[in-house]
Amino acid sequence: MELQQCRFCYAGSDMNFAVFADDPCRTRYVKSIPIPIGYTEVELYEIEPGAGTRWIVVKQHNDHKTTLKVFLRKGNRFLENSMVDLLRETKKQILQRFPKLAVESRHRIAA
Repeated sequence: MELQQCRFCYAGSDMNFAVFADDPCRTRYVKSIPIPIGYTEVELYEIEPGAGTRWIVVKQHNDHKTTLKVFLRKGNRFLENSMVDLLRETKKQILQRFPKLAVESRHRIAA
């Protein structure tokens, strides 16, 4: 999947996300969706990479489940990859910059 096709959800502490990248990115509000059960609203966001961004990791939390999604630049596109399939050098860069993701990547990898 491509990053531009993804929307990330926020509904307080039960549903949220965090963005990690090698260059600043913009997170942009898209819309709110009313949910009749549980949450009052879920806000949808999209991520716009910076001009120098090579990789983006999105840590998603939904209830008690946390997943990581990794997107790598390929030309002008950002394609989703698995953390386990990353080149050693790219994975090293990510984990050096954000060491706490090392624990997440061992236990909660999004395919």
